Amino acid sequence: MIKTWVELKDNGSDHYKTGGVEPIDLIYDLGLLREFALASIIKYASRNAKTGDDLVRAKDMNKIIHYAEMLKTAYGREE
Repeated sequence: MIKTWVELKDNGSDHYKTGGVEPIDLIYDLGLLREFALASIIKYASRNAKTGDDLVRAKDMNKIIHYAEMLKTAYGREE
């Protein structure tokens, strides 16, 4: 099920929710969300590739899921 934009933002980090405009809203409004989210997914995935062990960091995996859900909400559709 695709979440709404508000549901996704509610699950985001609190430190981005201070001030009048959330950075992710600005990124979305400027038409940069697709590139930003894909780059963020690559960043968090590459962190885990460099750990030197077989473990993955759950916090990074949750970030990857969060950015993937943003892409689904903004550009995806149920198939």
